[in-house]
Amino acid sequence: MEPEIEDYASGEEQPYSDEQVSEEVDRYRRIVLSACSSLGNLQPVTKAVRSGCFGGEGRPIHCVSGTNMEYVPKDDCLSSLKDIKRYIQMDEQGDGKWVLQWLGEWQVLERDIIPIFTLCVKRLLPSQSPNATDEDREHILKIVTMCVELFVFLTWNMKTESPEVKMRFTQILQMYKRMFAKNEVIFGLLSIAVMHLRKGHNTEREAMLVKGVLYVFRNILAIPDPLISPTSKNMSGLEVHDKLLAILDTELAVDFFMTLLSSADDRRFKDLRPILVDVIYYMFYRVPVSALFDEHGAWFEHSDLKRGGRHPTFGGVYAVSTGEGTIMPVFNAREVLRPFANLFKKPDKIRLPKVEPECPVDYAWRSVDPDAIPILRRIAAVFIESCFNPFIIAMFDDLKTATSIVNDTVPRLLYIAGYFIDVSLANTEIDLGCTCAVVQTQIFGQVMRFTSTYMELKEWSSLEPAMYCIQQILLALSKMCGTKLDSLSENVLSNLFYDGDALDLFVKLCRVYRPTKMRRQCLEQIARLADTFLNTLKAYAESKSGMYIKKKIKRSAKKKALNDASQPSVSDEPVAANGDMGEDETKEPSVPDSDGELEDSGNEGGVSSDDENIDTEQMVERSFDFARFENAFAVNEVAKSFTNLLAPPSAMEYVYPMLYRIAITCQRPFLFFKKRTMDRLLLMFNDELNFPHRVEMLDLVCWIFRQYMVVMDVPDLCKYYKAEGLNNKLAVECVLAFLKNTRFGTSVKPVITRHVVNLLPSNKDTSKNEDDADVGQITEDSNQLAAVPPVPVANDTLEDMDDDFDLDQYFNF
Repeated sequence: MEPEIEDYASGEEQPYSDEQVSEEVDRYRRIVLSACSSLGNLQPVTKAVRSGCFGGEGRPIHCVSGTNMEYVPKDDCLSSLKDIKRYIQMDEQGDGKWVLQWLGEWQVLERDIIPIFTLCVKRLLPSQSPNATDEDREHILKIVTMCVELFVFLTWNMKTESPEVKMRFTQILQMYKRMFAKNEVIFGLLSIAVMHLRKGHNTEREAMLVKGVLYVFRNILAIPDPLISPTSKNMSGLEVHDKLLAILDTELAVDFFMTLLSSADDRRFKDLRPILVDVIYYMFYRVPVSALFDEHGAWFEHSDLKRGGRHPTFGGVYAVSTGEGTIMPVFNAREVLRPFANLFKKPDKIRLPKVEPECPVDYAWRSVDPDAIPILRRIAAVFIESCFNPFIIAMFDDLKTATSIVNDTVPRLLYIAGYFIDVSLANTEIDLGCTCAVVQTQIFGQVMRFTSTYMELKEWSSLEPAMYCIQQILLALSKMCGTKLDSLSENVLSNLFYDGDALDLFVKLCRVYRPTKMRRQCLEQIARLADTFLNTLKAYAESKSGMYIKKKIKRSAKKKALNDASQPSVSDEPVAANGDMGEDETKEPSVPDSDGELEDSGNEGGVSSDDENIDTEQMVERSFDFARFENAFAVNEVAKSFTNLLAPPSAMEYVYPMLYRIAITCQRPFLFFKKRTMDRLLLMFNDELNFPHRVEMLDLVCWIFRQYMVVMDVPDLCKYYKAEGLNNKLAVECVLAFLKNTRFGTSVKPVITRHVVNLLPSNKDTSKNEDDADVGQITEDSNQLAAVPPVPVANDTLEDMDDDFDLDQYFNF
């Protein structure tokens, strides 16, 4: 049998062998090295140096000659720079970035390009070279321009590259950042930019040069320092960011940035605005607001339960069953909970996203050098007082015509706006009017639309800074109440809370969390935003005698015809905006249609359709009830999402109010009766945990567990509430022993007890669809929603109960 012969007659090229590839790479490497060697070299320069004392006539007593090594560019330096640029551009077409790696290994930036740049900048300045001709200046300017372009190429981030390329270039980029953290380099870059911006008009090449200089500043600020523990020794040399900020401040580069930011509304600087967003963002890169005011890391110092041990309200001797028929006496709370301590030490495994999204905002906070904190404070104060309003207005005007908001610029702009509002709220010396631009109705409406768009597109990494911005705006509006900006706050809040779709957005945000899609930090931001929003809404509603909302209702033509046939004719007179909407009409409960929108059963608004076969939409106005609106958050999705923050505990000052609202305010503790959720609540019994509101949280968890035990003891209740049992039976015994000897969870009247059959009347259609209710349904009728659905209890169970049976008798207290 003849061997198979590969046929290359089709024109396909034969694959290169490993040796051929290696030879080709070595040849290409020698070509690049030849271009780098042609840039210049160090040469000895002899200078006459005066030494000693001066005589009476001002002449030196004697002179000595000194020899220094100075970098001298070669005559064909410009051609070599162009060759290196061409090699880098050719390298961009393939994978691996080998040219950039070779340049980093040979240290071409430090040994050649930076010395050429600083030397040419000195020759370009009129004060340094007064006798230079225009031809010489033109040649030197071309060299400087080429150096700036290479700076941009060499310092560009690698976030779009493969992980292997990122790993190789991490140390190279950090080395470049240390090279640029020098006074003469920053002075040279700043001199070139100022030289051309002082002109009234710039050519296209000059404008590109200024833009390139800003790109270089942006790139070197964006290079992250290694994450080093504050307790590490002899590692401070690796942190360059704070040193770079000090040099930028010394060389007046910070003032240059502030001037551009304050003049952002100038049409000349329109193309520079996105770069300036990144510059101001990276100046405060990984710096929390609390670090500027020395508050970081101290939030748990004053916790009442910071020290472990026995709480004064605990006490007595506990008798715990081991599950094998024996009784184990224990004498304090720690020993009671010790049998299931493994639940505390090994909590629920945190479900991380399957693919970590590339976040435009980095929340990996770093330790800040104490010497850099005053510089950052001054920069923040100057930016807020002089640049914030014109810069924010100019940027949001540009976004009106933007074709896409899915990029890095918009999320960082939202983060910057929220960040500096946060700084202004923490610094009482800053006037609230300095940040009033972002709280205007027009700009706030854009922020809300961006948030809604990010949620619909599932851009979770961009959604997080948008929610942070909204939270800070709401805090600023609350602080403006009662001040000279009270009318501005009233106008924005009235427009926000009048729009039913805007209120629906906050409800949807609390239900949108997915552990495998979103970061845990995003859920923390959801908790912070929800708490801020509800507090602001409650305070605003309490300050008004009556509150109404506007809601778009989709009505199907078929149901509209049925309603019109069954109801008497309605007057054509318009309904008053402040009147009671539809109280005199007989209304059926609203149910969602196929699109998830609510159908309107009444004939409110007096709007009719000419075509009875087409669904119509109409705007209706309804009275708002805050207590009714809170029930929209008491659903399974919200309870499940917020309990994710219990393992381990984080953002508890915002989680506790929401859990309290679900369980006690809305009277729905049964939403927590799921195995995974109850396992997370068990962690709250760990005496070694320290977090805000620990005592209040423990009291709430005990209240939930007391009713959970009642439900699990009655099969009918367990089936009705779909409660799930815990696998660790010993943990249940320990919790029972703990509850028998403590008053935690008894201050609030229980919602679920064995002798209660029906707590409140409930409409089946309403209870069926209340999880999917939006603001339009929530505000329709406050008497149709039951706190807890009817509880069917077997008759044989009721026979054993006395009329005065209560929870204490059940636990034999």
